[in-house]
Amino acid sequence: MKNILFLQIPFYLFALLFIPFSVVEASEPLPLTLQETVERVLKNNISISVQSYNSKISQQFIFEKEADFDPTVDFEFTVGEGTRQRASTLANAKTRDQDYNWDFSVSQKFITGADYELSMDSNRNENNSTFSSLNPVYSSDLALTVTQPLLKDFGIDLNKREIYIAANDQKISDHQFTEKVINTLTEAENIYWDLVFSIEDLKVKETSLQRARDLERQVKAQVDVGTLAELEILQAKSEVASRDEQLLNAKNLIEDNEDNLKSILNLPFDSEDGLKKIIPADSPVFDPGKEDPLDEALKIALTQRPDLLAKKMELGNRNIETKYNENQMLPTLDLVTSLGLNGLSGDSGSGASKVEGAYDKALSEAFSTDFRLWQFGINLSYPLGNRAAKSRLAAKRLEVAQLLLDIKDLEKNIVVEVREAHRQIETDIKRVQATRVAQKLAEEKLNAEEKKFEVGLSTSFNVLEFQEDLAEEQSNAIKAIIDYNKSRSRLNQVIARTLEAHDIKLLSKEDS
Repeated sequence: MKNILFLQIPFYLFALLFIPFSVVEASEPLPLTLQETVERVLKNNISISVQSYNSKISQQFIFEKEADFDPTVDFEFTVGEGTRQRASTLANAKTRDQDYNWDFSVSQKFITGADYELSMDSNRNENNSTFSSLNPVYSSDLALTVTQPLLKDFGIDLNKREIYIAANDQKISDHQFTEKVINTLTEAENIYWDLVFSIEDLKVKETSLQRARDLERQVKAQVDVGTLAELEILQAKSEVASRDEQLLNAKNLIEDNEDNLKSILNLPFDSEDGLKKIIPADSPVFDPGKEDPLDEALKIALTQRPDLLAKKMELGNRNIETKYNENQMLPTLDLVTSLGLNGLSGDSGSGASKVEGAYDKALSEAFSTDFRLWQFGINLSYPLGNRAAKSRLAAKRLEVAQLLLDIKDLEKNIVVEVREAHRQIETDIKRVQATRVAQKLAEEKLNAEEKKFEVGLSTSFNVLEFQEDLAEEQSNAIKAIIDYNKSRSRLNQVIARTLEAHDIKLLSKEDS
């Protein structure tokens, strides 16, 4: 038993030493400005990180398509032997051939559509034939073949189309990444302002609850002295309980908004910052008149919206494919040229042959250009009807027409979004002004009703009702300013100026 106690005591001492410190650390608040929130989202948000990989993946496709014009080197070495029976009396009854082949070639495609192959084929043959003047015999052949399309598949832009499309695809990925960043930052801003509102609304409800409790004490005192009926105190207590419930809901809303903000910031809830209470350090501003005019906002949106820019890049790809398919309607007319050199050597046995020697002799004969061949010609081909090419071209033209309509539809939707966002800001400005007037009037009405209650010309029910009206107008005033700030964020989002508003520049491939 003593040993057990001895083991337990250090454990509890250890817990007592460290638990208070961890509780204090967890209770420390985490103040965040809106700009700090934006920067943390850019750094930590998972969905942004996932989207950023698309551009890197697309860049690898560019390298893949550029590799189509890289030279290819081939080397092949084979050894073979064969024995055969012969029926002729002029040859050995059993013949044997032994071959060594070593072939080397280089081939490459050019951006004009041309391709070449430079090959060097070497052979060593040894046999037991009595008719062979050279045994073993060495042969070496060097050949260059060039093919240049003149109609179909001719042209630099045509043959680099896959590179152009891959480059456009990377730009599309960049625009999609920009759109993702803008949408995520706008969502983070909205969550930030929702948290600000819920905190400010809690203060309003706390003040409203305190007013109800003060009135409850006042009514109780008057009921005790008999100047008010017992029913008045029940009314006051009921309202206190109701406002206490509203306070609990307001606290719950703060925690929900705080969790949403931690989630978009990618703060694990069990981490050091995740255990802290987030305190927004920025207050909503009301500075009307700095918004761009509607015409200017529309112009910015139609030139900067990343989704529209991505659609236009996609249209560029479809146009490239259409031009390629137009070219495929032409007949195949290829210019083909070839030039070859060859050499031969071997062992004649008599020592009198001019080509007697080893493999180096065959190479020397080949490069002497005494033994050569050349060929020049054209290749013409055209499928009758050419229906497959016509069908592919028609399909691409239809895709272009479809995409043009899609772009027009997107432009129309962008105009509607910008007009709605701009109109909402104007509405929110009027709301802020209206709620401020309503809040001031509610305060005056409550003050007047409280004075009437003090002299017995009003009831606690009326006072509580005016208190509730004032709390509602105070919340409405805060909500109007918050909505004004969220509407400004929305306008920045629909005209693609969110990054500029936060002084953020995303590095593209050309900038990096």
